[in-house]
Amino acid sequence: MVRFKSLLSYYSSKLHDLIKGKRMSRKVQICPVGFEFDRVIKGVNEHSCNVIYLLRSVKKIRKEDHPNKRLIEIANTFVKKLEEHFNSTKICMPIVRETNVVTLEKTIEELCQIIKKEVEEEGTKEIWINISTSTKLFVSAAMYVAAFYPQIIHLFYLDARHYTVNLLLDEGTKKEEITKKFQDKGISYEENEESYKNINVPSYTMELLKDIKKKVIVTLKRVIDANKVEMVSFKNLLKELGEDVNDKKIKVRYGHHLSYLEKRNWIYDKPLYGREKQFGLTPEGRILGIIYTYLKEEEEIL
Repeated sequence: MVRFKSLLSYYSSKLHDLIKGKRMSRKVQICPVGFEFDRVIKGVNEHSCNVIYLLRSVKKIRKEDHPNKRLIEIANTFVKKLEEHFNSTKICMPIVRETNVVTLEKTIEELCQIIKKEVEEEGTKEIWINISTSTKLFVSAAMYVAAFYPQIIHLFYLDARHYTVNLLLDEGTKKEEITKKFQDKGISYEENEESYKNINVPSYTMELLKDIKKKVIVTLKRVIDANKVEMVSFKNLLKELGEDVNDKKIKVRYGHHLSYLEKRNWIYDKPLYGREKQFGLTPEGRILGIIYTYLKEEEEIL
């Protein structure tokens, strides 16, 4: 009954837009899929979208007797079931995207690639990220990226009341029933209208860099990654920035910019030789570099 009401409301709003001659704006949701089914669908009911990215974690299992082999197989079935569900109901268009998010930087990069395509190519102005179906690492990455586009990217968490693990404590429930429940619904399941409580998670605006400072961060990351080094000399950094390494005024100007970035713990320096310095990125600086590599600032696209 709950799902019928949600579907009725969804199609009524779409029909209203068509009658009024409006072009439906593109709304996107990003949802990592692990061992959840109802929680994903409930997320779409709470925050309607035209497109949902179902992130399927890719993890190669080399040994047949690997203890997590069966769990990974089950997780993949949830992706397939959700894709089939959204394709059949036409609530939104599912896009299955294979991911291998094992580090914070990789996870942020994956999110940035999706958001760049949606915001810059599709003109999307509303993106919701379901963090209730994800890992703690993914939540951290989502909060970093959401801080960059606070007017476009929104996070939400669905607080669940019914977990399949609780059935283990119910002596009246057979093991076979618990196994089937988990394989069908995953970690949590919908029992009634109060099974999930939506919680919108606020994001904090990131201190955005302007012009030269932003260019320094992006260039530093590019040179470090390209040459597989930890640090870049001041002279080489100026060369990569296309500046005259012998111009004293330019050196002083960039010295001020580097000092600014260093005080905010985005870069660090070490002596190279004489008075020459070399510069590297802190973990916070690398994250900023990844985001700026992919995304334009919000005021440029709004």
